[in-house]
Amino acid sequence: MPRRSSGPPRRYGGPWYGRFTERLEFERKARSTFHITTRIGSGSGYTLSLTVDVPHYEPRRLRIVFDRNHTGVPRVFADGPTRSKHRYQDESLCMWYQSDPVELRWVRSDGLIALIGHAIAHLFREAWWRETAEWPGPETPHGVDADKKDVKEDDDPRG
Repeated sequence: MPRRSSGPPRRYGGPWYGRFTERLEFERKARSTFHITTRIGSGSGYTLSLTVDVPHYEPRRLRIVFDRNHTGVPRVFADGPTRSKHRYQDESLCMWYQSDPVELRWVRSDGLIALIGHAIAHLFREAWWRETAEWPGPETPHGVDADKKDVKEDDDPRG
């Protein structure tokens, strides 16, 4: 077998998830807790699917999608009821506001376990809200905000 000549490492021009070792490290801790299936499409991105337990509610199937043409922040979808005041038009979960401080939102260096944790907390809040009409956690105002400015629900990027 021919040996690779020494020299600078090969550069890969694709997204991070196209590098096997980087993707494996991203998934490693989560795989010890969840059964995860993955799919990498040539132009469609990287999708992870798994089932999570939502405390006091039914388990839910998540689909986490890193779009090739997206910002690097994944879209997270869940099966089951979709009625929520914190969903985007495509029914993905609206778990944080993009201008929130970094400690309130997910970034890739937080890892997959943290992202799954955000999704589980969000699904719990949605289920609670559907039962009680109370959202148990932080949220960006919808409708008329505290400054009395009119904000249309469709205009709010948080969902």
